[in-house]
Amino acid sequence: MNVTLTAADERARDAVRQAIILIITATLVLTILGVVMVFSATSVTSISMAVTYDDPSARFAVAQRQLIFALVGLVFLPIAALIPGSFYKRAVWPIYGLGIVLQLLVLTPLSLSGGGNTNWISLGGVVLQPSEFLKLASALWLGVMLGRLSREDMANPRTVLVPAGAGAFASLAAVLLGQDMGTAIIYVVMFAVAFYLAGMPGKWFAMVALAVGVVGSILIVSQRSRLNRVIDYVENIFITPDAVDPTQSEYAMWAFGTGGIGGVGLGASREKWNYLPEAHNDFIFAVVGEELGFFGALAVILLYLVLGYGFYRIVANHSETWVRYVVAMIAMWLVGQAVLNMMVVTGVLPVFGVPLPFISQGGSALIACLLAVGVVISLALRQPGVARSMRPSRMSYKSTASLRSTR
Repeated sequence: MNVTLTAADERARDAVRQAIILIITATLVLTILGVVMVFSATSVTSISMAVTYDDPSARFAVAQRQLIFALVGLVFLPIAALIPGSFYKRAVWPIYGLGIVLQLLVLTPLSLSGGGNTNWISLGGVVLQPSEFLKLASALWLGVMLGRLSREDMANPRTVLVPAGAGAFASLAAVLLGQDMGTAIIYVVMFAVAFYLAGMPGKWFAMVALAVGVVGSILIVSQRSRLNRVIDYVENIFITPDAVDPTQSEYAMWAFGTGGIGGVGLGASREKWNYLPEAHNDFIFAVVGEELGFFGALAVILLYLVLGYGFYRIVANHSETWVRYVVAMIAMWLVGQAVLNMMVVTGVLPVFGVPLPFISQGGSALIACLLAVGVVISLALRQPGVARSMRPSRMSYKSTASLRSTR
């Protein structure tokens, strides 16, 4: 059925369609680059394990798994995009409930620990990080809940707290039960932008920000590893770098310095030779800077800017309120987390352990990010005229057939 669009509708349609193209392009390039950089960053340890244990199959084993995760995610992305946005809206409660249940499994014997966190579970030999999938579930759920509220409702504490506020708190608490404060920070940023867009009064924001600051300070002081990271950060600012016992951030800065403008070449990083901790994960941006240089690191930053601009275009032009909230939260997750990760790697912020979306090694994170992009595309297609405008027109087929027949 043909629907007549106004001039404003046509502008919104064109803006959202262009945003989808930008998002897909940036996502594919970042994912491919991520697989390449994981191959590079893990090559030393993988080959070392293969030689040590006389097991040729261990060579590039981690990177090969990352390639498989990327392929799985790239299959899920179009599937998520083809699912109607109305389904996500109707199914937010089951989706959110499943996300919470999976996250709470970190408190059971199925849980796995690493780096001071208990944020992984093993299901039938498959290791998952449920907090990554809970990000998507929480964004969908909270977007729908806030989308039901008017500006007048946002001035009423009762209507904001139940269910939106309570659900946001439940997601955050579930993640903190696994001791993963870095991931919890991403949740706080996601939820903050949603409540801001929904029109939460400024005084409430101030009160919540104060409470989050107090709780965050207590959590930092309560765990020695977190406190040490803050101390290292302060020392790096005011004290000359320690060449005898350098910190993770100092190794990262040396990597950038070694890379210079053009980089030392793909695969030629020195810091990944068991010097820079988490070179394949949270600090893979340092390997990018060392091997691809300033221009390579700048290209990565520009790709995230393109991705963020695509999200912004959808938020600014989509006609449905709940869709704008969901896309804004996913933008803060994917682009905001990338910014925070790069600020950590370059020493602007203390280390708090969040991966670089699409690029860092990690199956759950990569698949969840690609799923999120698929959901964004599905929701963007709800804008009137967008889905139809992205289909090849019959006229183009007729023109092509006519052209062939004259040859």
